[in-house]
Amino acid sequence: MKKIIKLPILALAILMAMPSCKKFLQEVPPSNYSPDTYYQNSVQAQNAVNGIYAYTRYIYGNTNGNFDDQDVDMLEMPTSQASVDIHQSVGNAELLNLATSSANLYVLNWWKYSYQGIDAANLAIANIPKIPANLVTDQQKATLLGEAKFLRAWFYFNLVRIYGDVPLITTPTAGTAGLQVPRNPTKDIYENLIVPDLLAAEQSGLPFADHTGRASLGAVKSLLAKVYETMAGYPLQQTDKFALAKKEAADVINSGAFTLYQKYPEFNDPANDNLKENIFMIQFASGIASSPLFITTLPFPQVTSPNGLGALTVDATFYSSYAANDLRAQQGQYFYSHYLNKAGGTDVTFPNGQHIFKYFDPISFATNSPSGKCFSVIRLSDIMLLYAEAQNEADGSPDGNAYTYVNQIRARAGLAPVAGLSQTQFREAVWRERNHELCYENITWFDMVRTRTVYDTKNDAFVPMVGYTFPGNATATFATKNLLFPIPQSEIQANPKLVQNPGY
Repeated sequence: MKKIIKLPILALAILMAMPSCKKFLQEVPPSNYSPDTYYQNSVQAQNAVNGIYAYTRYIYGNTNGNFDDQDVDMLEMPTSQASVDIHQSVGNAELLNLATSSANLYVLNWWKYSYQGIDAANLAIANIPKIPANLVTDQQKATLLGEAKFLRAWFYFNLVRIYGDVPLITTPTAGTAGLQVPRNPTKDIYENLIVPDLLAAEQSGLPFADHTGRASLGAVKSLLAKVYETMAGYPLQQTDKFALAKKEAADVINSGAFTLYQKYPEFNDPANDNLKENIFMIQFASGIASSPLFITTLPFPQVTSPNGLGALTVDATFYSSYAANDLRAQQGQYFYSHYLNKAGGTDVTFPNGQHIFKYFDPISFATNSPSGKCFSVIRLSDIMLLYAEAQNEADGSPDGNAYTYVNQIRARAGLAPVAGLSQTQFREAVWRERNHELCYENITWFDMVRTRTVYDTKNDAFVPMVGYTFPGNATATFATKNLLFPIPQSEIQANPKLVQNPGY
């Protein structure tokens, strides 16, 4: 934890006083404010909350210094559905071989930036209520605290799913030397922080949808549905939470605040960021806080652009698991195998097969500018499929709404509707759609861990996760230890009260 407490949280790089996305992301010089002198008006209260959002982007926009490998890769490489054009780093090789070490930079960054975000949230939550009512209204305070608690819950939700038991810290720690704290049980973190924070955020007066990139009531309810769905699975197995997940997901779907894209190319249009299907996104803006995900997923060798890295690509066996008529697998939808070579003006076929098109930024490609495309953390199709799974588990068989939501997603993909399925058949139909619909969005790994199953793409079946060997890598077999990532070794050295996960 030592790395967390040395950061001056009030000297945040991302501050904002207006709702514009660009203002949201602009950097300002560090200040010498202290908590006692900073929280004096509504602008400063807003800026404190804006600073929390920066750490969401640090996770999804950070580079490890190794050929621009991204922290997003950590939750994709071990699914057996991802690959790389070349082994750019030791970190990637470890992940692909299920041999991740406690010194892995991905492992450190997820921990580090999550706790930095938590510390920023703790600071805002502790100090905003103290601002006099004549300077910040009670409603302003409530909505700002709702955003802060949503983000704190999101950071902790990631931590417990990645590392298991982690330290539960609810007070600001900046400036405190030598913080020594043990790990708290995962169950306690869910029940004492994640769920209470989200329930409080539900009552904070947030708008149901927000088109500037901020947390909304729809985002809160969506995250709460995902939390309940996870609590119903492993490791807690609190199956009564399926009904709660169903209710929260239904509230989001029935609100009408979010709508499915009609065509897959809409995913790639930056003009659709924070709109339509997108419930909560990580914010990027070209030239202010650019996204590296476009360059990371461009093919290598650099056959379309001088910047392609091929650091996150498509496993061939997973791609083959799509039905032949599934529109998602067709050229220029979720994937692509050839594209225009800008230098020569000709269409070039990629030597390494299919690549991910979800993060292709047409504006960046056309203008040679950094990508400003935002990253979707929660979108409507995820919540529709989550409802279908939760309802089927809670009620023992799928209802009409569950079929409707699954079949809407299948219809968009050009697939025939499903009908007349048993509970088990419907469960696996939903899981299959989740794999095909939500791939490479940092969702599949978490689905695997909470269900303890993996999509055997070679045989189109769902099998136990532990003992499964990657189709394209006979040396990669899931062991029990792989259900969690290791605690970063540097954090254990700084805090002897931290105990390493078994097997690492």
